[in-house]
Amino acid sequence: MLKPAGVRNRSLAEARTAGRWRAVVEGGRVRRAITVTTLAPGMIAVRLEGPPALLERMGLQVAAAPQAARTAKQLALISLDPRRFSGSVVQGEALLDPCAAPAGGERAGTCVRINGGYFNYRQRACSAQPEPRPIGPLNTAGGRQQPALPVPSAFAGDYHQMMFADGSSFASAPLLAERGEPVFGIKAAGNPMYRLPPDFCFERGDLVPPGVLWHAHDANPRAAISLPSSAGSGRIRLVAAPMGDRSCADSGWTLTAFSAAMARLDRQQSPPNVSLNLDGGESVALLAWVGGRPLLDVRQTLQPRRVGNLVEFHDGPPQRSPRMVRCVKLET
Repeated sequence: MLKPAGVRNRSLAEARTAGRWRAVVEGGRVRRAITVTTLAPGMIAVRLEGPPALLERMGLQVAAAPQAARTAKQLALISLDPRRFSGSVVQGEALLDPCAAPAGGERAGTCVRINGGYFNYRQRACSAQPEPRPIGPLNTAGGRQQPALPVPSAFAGDYHQMMFADGSSFASAPLLAERGEPVFGIKAAGNPMYRLPPDFCFERGDLVPPGVLWHAHDANPRAAISLPSSAGSGRIRLVAAPMGDRSCADSGWTLTAFSAAMARLDRQQSPPNVSLNLDGGESVALLAWVGGRPLLDVRQTLQPRRVGNLVEFHDGPPQRSPRMVRCVKLET
């Protein structure tokens, strides 16, 4: 789904973005592994695909096992100018299709969408509550508070709240990177609470409840949002890292590796961004439309999983002083 292609539709911002990526390493393999495309004014898409050793040279991945040398890893991101795009959390009474085209057709302008936070998937967090129920507090536009399930108490310290200018917000975990440092990778190193319990057995039918971080040391598809840490300091990045083969762990990302990758991305601007992990697995979806036309479709499954909530960004007139999207520790 992330096949490399030649750089096209070059703009000044795009050229600078491509230059930053290619300044990390040189060579034809890197040029083939990176695709940079301007999708709309203020919106740039970057796609990476290559073996772990190549991404390691870019600072995006911890060392892989020698036998994984030919395994492809994928990462895609959309970089948004916060002066041109405003975000919002979308949630309804029913599950949402992330691939449904935005309403309005050609009049819809530019829309970028990424899957949001954890939800009561298959009612595994609470059998008595509807499946779309978010894990942790969620507000829609105007600050309208929605019914929600509590965050898992053991991981309450990992949850952060992302708040948008329209009053919408949602909670997710963990914080991946801050000030250019892989904060979760440092925190999780050797910590058994981020691993499956010793008596856990998938074959026996054991399940990981939504919002619990036992999966941190396992390779999975991942998604994240990277935000400027101060007003006017940089760009918003929406990141999706699907797995080409879920039976091959080396094609996926542990949260430690993803934390390191996001820290590397965040350091591309000064001051560095801050990155928050989103729901992963088959929920991973990053899509973009311009004038009703789909221009980017990166997701884990061909048949998209319906999710409990989404984050959408829409274009508008450029703003001199846009209100920041903020990421703060969740008060519990």
